[in-house]
Amino acid sequence: METTETNYEPWLFQTMLDELSVSELGIGFVYSVLDLLAERYKLKDVVVSLTHESFGTQMFRLGGKAVSADLAARIGTAPGVYCDPDIVPSFERDAVRTACQLSLSLHLARFWAGHDALTNLANRRTFDVALDDACSRSARYGWAFTLVMIDLDGFKAINDNLGHAAGDDLLRQFGLAMRRSVRSGDIVARFGGDEFAVILSNAEGHEAEGFTDRLRCNLGPASEIIGFTIGTATSPRESTDPKEVFRKADDRLREKKGNDR
Repeated sequence: METTETNYEPWLFQTMLDELSVSELGIGFVYSVLDLLAERYKLKDVVVSLTHESFGTQMFRLGGKAVSADLAARIGTAPGVYCDPDIVPSFERDAVRTACQLSLSLHLARFWAGHDALTNLANRRTFDVALDDACSRSARYGWAFTLVMIDLDGFKAINDNLGHAAGDDLLRQFGLAMRRSVRSGDIVARFGGDEFAVILSNAEGHEAEGFTDRLRCNLGPASEIIGFTIGTATSPRESTDPKEVFRKADDRLREKKGNDR
């Protein structure tokens, strides 16, 4: 047993070091380990089944191939590494599964550290970094972006009248509608409560109207329950200082909210 363990531990450990040198642990690491396992044993196919409270059971197959329903049924839901042909020692399959599980757990932990647990949108900390980066690029290269601050209308009344569970469900619907309304490269965030923000990249200001139109459309029936108010600011035209861009957009939002009252 000792001889076999010294054979497999170095290649798995070295894979983790090599992967960390070029990227973060995550799904990419899982596939790289499957590739090396297949090469090491000349396997036709490999599937690793992992579990996590965020998504339940998830299967990853060699080469990123899809796992068919028949294959999934044969494998079952138990965590593990399944090989074709079945020639890999059990302790080595266990080591691979443990490494992949740890990689995925660390990846998800980093994700949730920067995202809101209710809506899966970026949180305030991630947003602040993104706004600083956008302003730096705007100041250096003149790349335009528009910050859109969003506040829901009448959300407190919904919580009071329908309960917090209904309010949370509405926030999830709103977050999903926001993700569907932006383009690749845009940043969507929830500050907390009923406050949201979007950084529209390569946007001079008028693009905010198209975004809000798409948002109302994507809200569907929920748009009849609750509305929203926005305030915007554009960089570099108005400022390249992140605090000033934020202040302008927030002031305009508060002004609109006050006028609506």
